[in-house]
Amino acid sequence: MLVDPDGDASVNGIDVNAGRNAFTTPPFVNLDMRFAKRFNITSGVKAQVLLEFFNVFNRQNPAAVGRRQDVRARAVWPPTQVLPGREGQIGFRIECVA
Repeated sequence: MLVDPDGDASVNGIDVNAGRNAFTTPPFVNLDMRFAKRFNITSGVKAQVLLEFFNVFNRQNPAAVGRRQDVRARAVWPPTQVLPGREGQIGFRIECVA
């Protein structure tokens, strides 16, 4: 038995009747920050401390969007997977200048 994935009476999965940009996903909002501070240890050695934060607003941004049987019933498809929330990391770097 053939399955009609988008409910348009076509079994190929390509929606030709909806038109271009007919469906939208939830908005994607992302803000990444990086703070760095460089210190001179000696004349040829420098140290740098890094603080990095990803997805500062902690938004649930969609990674995958679900499909419905009746695509005409809803213009925005619900997300089935979301990207990770807020993350951060600390780094330390030493530079030796010859």
